[in-house]
Amino acid sequence: MLSLRNSLWFLLILFSSGLQAQSDSAILSLREFLDLVEQNHPMAQQAKLILDNAEAERLKAAGNFDPKIFNETKQKYFDDYTYYKLQNSGLHIPTWFGLSAKAGYEQNDGYYLNPQNNNPSAGLWYADVSLTLGKGLFIDERRAAVKRAALLQKSADYEVQLAMNDLYMNAMSVYWEWYKAYQVNQIYEEAVELADVRFQQIRTNAMIEEEPFIDTLEAYIQYQSRLLSLQKSEVAYIHASNKLETFLWLDGQIPLELDSTTVPSASVGDSLIQISSNWIENHPLLQFYDIKLDQLGVEQRLNQEQLKPQVDLSYKFLNEPASRQPFFDEYQISNYQWSLNASFPIFLRKERGTIQKTRVKISETQFEQQLKERDLQNKIQSLQAEYNLTAKQLIEARKMVQNYSRLLDAEIIKFENGESSLFLINQREIKFLESNEYLFDLESKLQKVGAKLVTTAGEGF
Repeated sequence: MLSLRNSLWFLLILFSSGLQAQSDSAILSLREFLDLVEQNHPMAQQAKLILDNAEAERLKAAGNFDPKIFNETKQKYFDDYTYYKLQNSGLHIPTWFGLSAKAGYEQNDGYYLNPQNNNPSAGLWYADVSLTLGKGLFIDERRAAVKRAALLQKSADYEVQLAMNDLYMNAMSVYWEWYKAYQVNQIYEEAVELADVRFQQIRTNAMIEEEPFIDTLEAYIQYQSRLLSLQKSEVAYIHASNKLETFLWLDGQIPLELDSTTVPSASVGDSLIQISSNWIENHPLLQFYDIKLDQLGVEQRLNQEQLKPQVDLSYKFLNEPASRQPFFDEYQISNYQWSLNASFPIFLRKERGTIQKTRVKISETQFEQQLKERDLQNKIQSLQAEYNLTAKQLIEARKMVQNYSRLLDAEIIKFENGESSLFLINQREIKFLESNEYLFDLESKLQKVGAKLVTTAGEGF
């Protein structure tokens, strides 16, 4: 009579060969998978565009302070007369604190030239300095744009981090589903091999009349049951592999297919995930709201600046071009042109209304930030509790698998001693397979909850 204990040894051999087969396969670890997602996934490529857009805004805002070369030419010609010809060329240099400088050259002539535009025949050099003394002295639209662009760059970093954390969480959830489906499929592949060997042994024993033929039917039903479970696990593994492929891209444009020999990591490891104690202070979402409040603060400063009167002072130094003498030899301090422009709204209703609207936006953003912070704290507490509980369940599940394995061994020994039946062995084996399947389900769940815990806390990988 062929021993059923040999079947158990065959199961161990199959398991060992399965490990060897996995070592011969291409193993895709979680870290390698996340690196591929980070470098090539379209959403990762799109997230990087946020940084490019912020850099473009910074460049655009900085352009408000670029020096400009200008030229203004006006001419009127009618009835064979040059009524006037006005030409003004030069360089305009804006500065930060409401000050701008302009240097240029004027040359005007004509039969009907306005007397105020008269200048020497050789033209006139000038240097013009303009200063804002009231509204716009400390901040204006150009300087506010630069400040907003700098804050936009900071907020873009947090936006990218938030987007990538969501992508990581979804990718890891799919990876661990793939891991579970693969491990369950491996279990039932080995179970089918074992059931087939057992059936062949019992049929051989029955043919030599050492076992009843009814046991042959029982063994074959076991084989059929394992085969159906294997087919079910194969479908689940195919679905999980297809979901994993949705995260595999080349340069964000070409979707990739998973090679049939590629398998997940052999185990999840025993180390538990820990989040930092100050995660709430460093959370990118809350930092993003801080930047948003800073941006509104810039808007409020600009709005409050509108409450001041408009006072613009301009002073233009004039100098007639010299033909041979040094440039400044002909300069006289008495040659100048100056202007003072002032205005002030009487009621300031528009300005006060704008300030009030910005103040409301600041309050709304502060309340929203507080709600988000509270919501994050509750989510982290819930996820941490679920993670700790799942980790405890996993420890018990591993013990349970070991105990079911001992029961199966004992039942096989009892059967060989004539104290048990093939039916009872089958029941022990079903529980053993179910406990293994439950174990891999808990391993997958623990890793998915851990991924959600870390990404919700705003910490990257």
